[in-house]
Amino acid sequence: MDIKFKRDQDFLYVDVVGSFDLDSFITLLRRIGSEDNDMIIIDATDLQGTDISYDIRYELVVAAKEYLNEETKYAVVWPPKDINNFIISNLNRFGVTIQIFPKLAKAKKWLLSLS
Repeated sequence: MDIKFKRDQDFLYVDVVGSFDLDSFITLLRRIGSEDNDMIIIDATDLQGTDISYDIRYELVVAAKEYLNEETKYAVVWPPKDINNFIISNLNRFGVTIQIFPKLAKAKKWLLSLS
């Protein structure tokens, strides 16, 4: 996975490309959880291998619960064919403000509506 960070006036934008790798994604969650931003967009639109098992989804829930900041709002842009609300639903129950979207424009609009 190749990960690039870019800050603009409203968001921390995280672009994730390449092939999904659990360890790399957990490292990404750890890093963005330590960022000092109110709103973060994780754009994995071009990430490959995103049809992941429920075992891996569960591991991501556990890691995200541990590393993500409850004061920050997160929008995830994921390939539409592989969107599944398992992770989002569980993290919302743990107090993390996060949603998943098929398009970047919808993710930005949602985050801006929360500010």
